Amino acid sequence: MDQLHYIKSTRCGYCRQKKEIWKSWALQSISETMQDRGYCNSSSITFQGDQLSLRRYEELMKEGWRRSGDFMYKPDLLRSCCRAYTIRTNYELYLEDGYYNKSAKKTMRKFYKSVGCTQNAISTELDDFYHAKEHGGDKGFFTVLLPNTFSYDKFELYKKYQFKVHGDKEEDVDELSFYNFLCLDPFRKEETEDLFDWRLLNKEWTSGQYGEELKKLQGPIHECYFADNKLIAVAVLDILPTSVSSVYFIWDPDYAHLGLGNVSAIREIMLTKVLEKEYYYLGFLIADCEKMIYKAKFGGEIRNFSKRGGDPLWVRLKHVSNQLEDGYFKVFDSEMNDIAEQQYGMDSDCYDSEFVSSFDVVSKTQLFPTPKVIP
Repeated sequence: MDQLHYIKSTRCGYCRQKKEIWKSWALQSISETMQDRGYCNSSSITFQGDQLSLRRYEELMKEGWRRSGDFMYKPDLLRSCCRAYTIRTNYELYLEDGYYNKSAKKTMRKFYKSVGCTQNAISTELDDFYHAKEHGGDKGFFTVLLPNTFSYDKFELYKKYQFKVHGDKEEDVDELSFYNFLCLDPFRKEETEDLFDWRLLNKEWTSGQYGEELKKLQGPIHECYFADNKLIAVAVLDILPTSVSSVYFIWDPDYAHLGLGNVSAIREIMLTKVLEKEYYYLGFLIADCEKMIYKAKFGGEIRNFSKRGGDPLWVRLKHVSNQLEDGYFKVFDSEMNDIAEQQYGMDSDCYDSEFVSSFDVVSKTQLFPTPKVIP
C-alpha cells in the first residue's frame, strides 16, 4: 500500500454543507464541544492506488474503503459531516428481509410496461425481471458488458447526467475528469486484461445462456444499457473474487420514467447471484442524505465499527434502520444497542487534548495529522 494521507476537506459532495451546523457533527457530545467552531469538515484517509490485487481491494472495501478511479479513500465517520457506512446485500437478504416489497414490484411492472413488454410477459418474479431481455419489447431494451474504456457516447451521457441530475457546472465536467473517475482503476492488469473473449461473453450474456466465458468475468466493467437504439445508462461495476461492487451509475434524464437507478440495483443483485458471488456492495449508505438513502431500499447489512470483541462486524439493516435516521454516528453491540458515545464520545476513553484537537475545523482543504482513533 502506498503512503497514507489524512485529508480534511471544506467540500462535501453529499450534504454540500447545507445541514444545520450541530447536525454536521458525528455525536452529540462532539457537537456540544465543537459546533461553535463551525461546520464539520469532510475527512478521509487516502492513498493513490496502484497494482492492487482484486482480492486486496475487496478486503479494503470490507474495512470501509472505496475507489474513485484509481484513488483510494476511507471516510472518517467520526470527523466528517456525513456518516458513510459501507452497505452490502445479496439475493437472499433482499428477499428474506422483506425489501422486495410492493413498491419494488411496482417498479418492475412499470419498467416492463415502459420498455414495451406484452402484458402476459409482465411478472413480479425477481428472476423473471432480470431476464426481461428474453421477453422482447418494442423499445429493444438490452444491456452489453464492455471494458471500462473511454468512448464519446459514454462521455456525452455522463455530461448530460451530471448537468441535469447533479447540477454540475460545465467547467467541472470534461473528458479527463470522466476518464479519471470512471475509466481508471487501481488493479493489476494481469488480473483484468485478456482473460476472456468479450464477443463470446456477450453472446452468452444477451442470450441468457450463462456459460464458461461469463464465469471468467472479473475486474472493472461497464454494463451499457440500450433502448430505442441508443445508450441510456452505464453501470460501472467491479467484479471481485467474492462480490460485485457498484462504483457509479449514470442514466439519461430523458428516461427518468424508467426508474433506472432502482432497476440497475435489482439487476446487480441478480448479477451477483448469477456469478455465484456472496455479496453485492452498493457503496456507502448515508441515512440523512437524500441522494444516498435510496440504497436502504435493497436491505442487507452495514459495516459496524465497535472496538469491543464479540460485537458484530456487520449488522442487518432491518434491525437498525430506525436508529440511523437522526444522522449521528452509530456503533452497535450484539443486542443492537447504540454504543457510539461510550466508545468514541467526549466522555469515552479516547478523550484527551489530542483527541479534541483532531476535530479542529480547517478553512481550506489540506493534509492534517492522522488521528490516533479512527473508526
